[in-house]
Amino acid sequence: MASVHLARMDGPGGFQKWVAIKRIHPHLVEDDQFVDMFLDEARIAAGINHANVAQVFDLGKDDNTYWIAMEYLHGEPLREVMRRAEERRLRISPELAARICSDAAEGLHAAHELRGKNGQLLGLVHRDVTPHNLFLTYDGYTKVVDFGIAKVADRLSSTRAGTLKGKLAYMSPEQVRGNDVDRTTDVFALGVVLWELTTNQRLFRMDTDLDTLEKVQACVVPPPSTIVPDYPIELESVVMKALAKHRQDRFQTARELSRALQSFLMRSGVFVGSEEVAQFVQQVFADRIQKREAHLAWAAEVTSTINVEQVRGRNSTTATDSVGLRSRGREPEPQQRLTPPQVLRRNAAPASGIAPVGRTPARDAADRQMSASSLMDDDEDV
Repeated sequence: MASVHLARMDGPGGFQKWVAIKRIHPHLVEDDQFVDMFLDEARIAAGINHANVAQVFDLGKDDNTYWIAMEYLHGEPLREVMRRAEERRLRISPELAARICSDAAEGLHAAHELRGKNGQLLGLVHRDVTPHNLFLTYDGYTKVVDFGIAKVADRLSSTRAGTLKGKLAYMSPEQVRGNDVDRTTDVFALGVVLWELTTNQRLFRMDTDLDTLEKVQACVVPPPSTIVPDYPIELESVVMKALAKHRQDRFQTARELSRALQSFLMRSGVFVGSEEVAQFVQQVFADRIQKREAHLAWAAEVTSTINVEQVRGRNSTTATDSVGLRSRGREPEPQQRLTPPQVLRRNAAPASGIAPVGRTPARDAADRQMSASSLMDDDEDV
């Protein structure tokens, strides 16, 4: 539905920053509902200023489509971390899982506390808290990403009553019934993530959507200690409270969940901070990190300047019509003058793991530059 491309923002005094450009596929530009969802995602994420939330810093439109400029995250989705760790028979410790989910909960709390221009809470609910939408950077930080289907009071797009939004296996009982959702819905979803991280099993996922829905509705949650014999008792109580069937029995805010996890970490006597998370992620992805860094170094050198005033009316962009090193295994084609749409479309090669997120300070300026490298053309369900 959307493609994401690696880009570099350049400015005066040698300023440079990697960013990601997320753009709607041209065939979806005429879909008003999808465009509204895309614009909502940009507007919502841009309003949340927190270290554990991936933040948008610019939104634009060229002749063909809309695009969002986002912080480039050097890391991996949690789902990929879980998959790779299982392949390599590396255990994600209860303490490591608690740190990851505590940080994610802090990001969610910041989102839930988002207020409108009148100072009133917007009632934001992410609705899609899953390992796919929690991102771990190689330096050990957790980021909540993708607010494309978030519920908020003043969003442009709307969801019909009874319509399910999100991934079934991470929904709450009230969500699968089509009832109103609130911040405790996200608390439940993060509880599912924590249960799965610490047991290395799937909680509600079944072979069919219908069976998954029925299992979520029943909400019978096996205590993790019945699966992992040495499971910490205090952590189990946190997990089970987050996964309570009735929302009034859960943690009432994501911050409450975060503090409960932090309390567990303090009592465990095992210190886990961003450095420890980074060590684990780097251990799991040592080979990929080297390739990614080589890719970034190559992309930083292979650029040619083009004028993109027709996109923003004020900016110039340094861009490269590049091919992915991993997928093509050869040097880029000779550079040429390109129009902005071509910069983001031509010769794009998949580069899994490069993901959108975040905010950098907006730069004024007719002298703002951005160098775009079409290293990635991953379809995303936004």
